[in-house]
Amino acid sequence: MKKTTMMFVASAVLMIMMTACGYGPPSASTSSSNSSSNNTIVVGSKSFTESILVGNMMYDLLKANLKGVTIENKSNLGGTMVPWNAIQSGQLDLYCEYTGTGLVDILKQPVSHDPNATYQTVKTQYPQKFNIDWLNPIGFNDTYAIAVPQSVANQYHLKTISDLKAVASKLTFGAEPEYFSRPDGYAGLIGAYGLQFGSKKELNVGLKYEAVASNQVQVIDVFSTDGQLTKYNMTVLNDDKNFFPPYYAAPIVRESTLKAHPEVATILNKLTGKLDNSSMQQLNYQVDVQHKSADTVAKQFLISAGLLSA
Repeated sequence: MKKTTMMFVASAVLMIMMTACGYGPPSASTSSSNSSSNNTIVVGSKSFTESILVGNMMYDLLKANLKGVTIENKSNLGGTMVPWNAIQSGQLDLYCEYTGTGLVDILKQPVSHDPNATYQTVKTQYPQKFNIDWLNPIGFNDTYAIAVPQSVANQYHLKTISDLKAVASKLTFGAEPEYFSRPDGYAGLIGAYGLQFGSKKELNVGLKYEAVASNQVQVIDVFSTDGQLTKYNMTVLNDDKNFFPPYYAAPIVRESTLKAHPEVATILNKLTGKLDNSSMQQLNYQVDVQHKSADTVAKQFLISAGLLSA
């Protein structure tokens, strides 16, 4: 998911620091270099739990299955542009990206609500423009979503966002101020689904779940794989009109890396179909709420999925 708003300042600082360390934007002297040239593959990740988890999984899979090659893990690098600049310059070989981020933030194209069209666009244009390939989608879609407490879902028999229409007038919708000001946020949501909530409440992004727990609000905007959804026993309503853009996760890899080590694609594509929104949410929960290490959680998942030996 495009989780850049809260990380913007931190990412800017990181980009300055990492430019000094060789992770800056590509230049004429660095754009043709690649870590694979010295038989090393460098895996990266962004600076939020989910990206770090998937980065660790890719690192573990490559280390276990790619013999004679040194695998390095450069996790927690920063927001989208930090690993993106690093993979372009050859300082990274691969990391996990999201289709919606690739389409809008990197290719600068309009938002699409068609998951397959979004994937096909990034899969086609990345090799043409950047010599970087998209591998198979892993399975989970970390997009925006609408959630209610399970008790509310049970009370009103809510399974889809459309189901809210009949009862919205009885409920209060809560979200961060930005969500109410974005055209693809609250206004777009109620327009697409014909919703009329009884009231709405602006909330600090860190207090949304507490507001639900105290019944100040009954409906909130969330990220679909957020571990807090498990902690607060929330039900994510199905976006039955495909209002929210798709943000399916997939590994992206430099073509030069795949040319040197073609088995990388086969190894990483083993993740395909192994992680849906629910299972990714549970892994995020283990790290963010139960405070387990991302490295341990990633390894345990791979073992349980039959992708790594204990």
